[in-house]
Amino acid sequence: MDKKYVIGAAVAVGALVLVPGLAAALSRAGEPLKRAAMKTGAVAWDEFRKAGAEAYEQMEDIAAEFRSEVEAHQAEAAAAETAASSTGPDAG
Repeated sequence: MDKKYVIGAAVAVGALVLVPGLAAALSRAGEPLKRAAMKTGAVAWDEFRKAGAEAYEQMEDIAAEFRSEVEAHQAEAAAAETAASSTGPDAG
C-alpha cells in the first residue's frame, strides 16, 4: 500500500473524530459573527426601505407636477379653442 493513502486515511479518520468538537467550537466562536451579520443586515434593510420610500415620494411629486402641467396645458388649449370659435368667421 502506498504511504500517501495511509496518511490520507489517517487524516480522514482524525478529522471524523475531531469534527463534532470542532463544529461545536466553531459554532460558539461564530456566534458574535452571526449576530454582527444579522445586525448589519437589519440596518441595511432599514436604510434601503427608507431610501425606497423617499424615492417613491419623489416620484409621486414628479407625477403630480406632470399632471398639473398637463391640466394647465389642456385648459389653455380649451380656452384658446373657445376664443377662436367665438371670434372666428362664423361669429359675425
